Amino acid sequence: MTFHRILPGCEKGDLDAWKAFLANYTPMALRLLAVYTPRTPEEQWNCWRDALQALSASDSTLLRSFSHHSEREFMVELRAFLLDQVADRLDPSHDSADPPTPSDESLGPLLNGLPVIHQEVIFLTLAGYSQYTIEIMLRITPGVAADGLERLRNTYAAILERHEDRCLWPVAWVGISKAARAAETTDCTPLRQLIRILDGQASWYDKAPAEVHRARCLHCLERWAALLEVVAWDRARPDLPAEKLESLLAVIPARQEKRKTSFLHRMLGR
Repeated sequence: MTFHRILPGCEKGDLDAWKAFLANYTPMALRLLAVYTPRTPEEQWNCWRDALQALSASDSTLLRSFSHHSEREFMVELRAFLLDQVADRLDPSHDSADPPTPSDESLGPLLNGLPVIHQEVIFLTLAGYSQYTIEIMLRITPGVAADGLERLRNTYAAILERHEDRCLWPVAWVGISKAARAAETTDCTPLRQLIRILDGQASWYDKAPAEVHRARCLHCLERWAALLEVVAWDRARPDLPAEKLESLLAVIPARQEKRKTSFLHRMLGR
């Protein structure tokens, strides 16, 4: 079932569409929750169940507000929704005090003047990703990643040796992400254009100005990082066990859609 059939089907309460939705997006959602929440896997699972209840409630009103244009636009919006959902559940005491918590103000000196690829490396590192995962997301060599991390060595050297993907400051970073998303201006590159750039469908004349802008815009840098995240986790999507799928379906008001059959099939009893 394609993306363009899944969302309309979910909005109608079609069981098969919701099964496809859960199979496609549950692994990505759980990976994002594992990075940005210090909760146990069971608590992360419950967060996703609560998010699904919110999406499917009131005739899927909230789900209808998401982009239906492309799957990647939808996944970026789903990520933002999920982070907003867990923001109020995060405990500030879980944020690490060493190294010190990053902020909007501290990001400026770390990013200013650097090539955009180095800014992306720094941003994803502070978000909680290991160098190994960043190299996969950005499709770059280790040397390029290392160059982009030099500015972190004085204050954030400890995070450079991490091999797991987990944010050290969930409350602070989710707040930074939300503030960046809200800081969009008329000069910002539309998400749809960022997707075309990522897919190699934009010309140099479109790509170059967008990269110049992203190098001085936290909103566009956050959107680009979000796009890289959802694409990476979508590509690494494992199969969802049947018992897990059934437990999620229990919180969604879905029904099996009756399939229409032709007159000939009805006459033949098929």
